[in-house]
Amino acid sequence: MVNTELASKLVKNIIENHHSYVPSNSSVGRRIDWLVYHNDEERFGIPKAVGMIGIGSSVYPPPKDILRYVGMKKDEYKENFNEFGNNWRFCMIKSIKNAGTQILKQLRKQAPIEWKKKYGDDLKWLITFVAGGNNGAVYKADNWKQIGETAGLAKDRKSFSVKWSSAEFLKETFLPPTGENKKLIFLKGL
Repeated sequence: MVNTELASKLVKNIIENHHSYVPSNSSVGRRIDWLVYHNDEERFGIPKAVGMIGIGSSVYPPPKDILRYVGMKKDEYKENFNEFGNNWRFCMIKSIKNAGTQILKQLRKQAPIEWKKKYGDDLKWLITFVAGGNNGAVYKADNWKQIGETAGLAKDRKSFSVKWSSAEFLKETFLPPTGENKKLIFLKGL
């Protein structure tokens, strides 16, 4: 688990230099990251990180497919928000056969324990969003359910902060989703 400034910098470096479609280390809300090590990767007798995986706060508002799958209405989801963790990044420096499912298995074991220790909440669901031309094969191999896809973004969407924008600004600048940049939604009950 990442709990030092040096480890945090290593996570940032791995994401920014090796994540294929969202090379950003920024996140909002809760967050727990882990560095991934492999026995065959050492430098001067010291294990070398070969990747990272992290969970963080879930998404709000939730995609309809998540609500449908877990059988909740939007207000129920909001009440249970901290039971959901978003696998916000999973990034490997190199391909290692069968590593993906082994890493996801460890995430399923360790995430609920660390989430409870750090935040005091029971973690019951893991979600993730897959894009960039990827099909989520590693999640499928670990028996996550592909439950749907996001609506996508408007083609000409400009970046702005919804939280701090006025209702008038949002009304004037809102662009409905047009289906570009859809992401596959995967979910795993714990």
